[in-house]
Amino acid sequence: MTPGSLIVGLDDRTSRIEMIGGGQWTVPVGPVGLVENELERANRPAPEQLTNALGVVTDHLDDVIRESPLVLAAPAIAFVGPHAIALAHVELGATSIPPGYELERSDADEVFRTLVAEPRDERLHNPGLDPTHVDTIVGTCCVVLAVMRRLDLSAVAIMSEAGIA
Repeated sequence: MTPGSLIVGLDDRTSRIEMIGGGQWTVPVGPVGLVENELERANRPAPEQLTNALGVVTDHLDDVIRESPLVLAAPAIAFVGPHAIALAHVELGATSIPPGYELERSDADEVFRTLVAEPRDERLHNPGLDPTHVDTIVGTCCVVLAVMRRLDLSAVAIMSEAGIA
């Protein structure tokens, strides 16, 4: 990745943002935390819960942008970690990700709309979704989509942390 690019590591309760050649930030929001606090472990989250979850991520991202407006000009963004990989698996309907994979915003929106409409039992049947992520995948979608929307991104890379060079 080139200087100025962002790497967003999705941990359970935090998201680590690192700018290549620049700053590092940790925001107190991750997929598990969103499910526990904003989505209240709902079988199917209500629209207002989803709006709140997206808003919490956006608010924390705005704090990062205030500290470093260069975040808005990032030439590329990659999401890393098991939660990000789980989202790619669902979008692809497979358990592997091809090298150079990018998640298009329209695809992320479609996966989000599909998953939030399904009760937990139905989500379990999505091709590529590991059962260990069935309870957090909606939270993952919220984090990824909030970042994509706030930074007006048409696509983001998704990769393992080992794939970053």
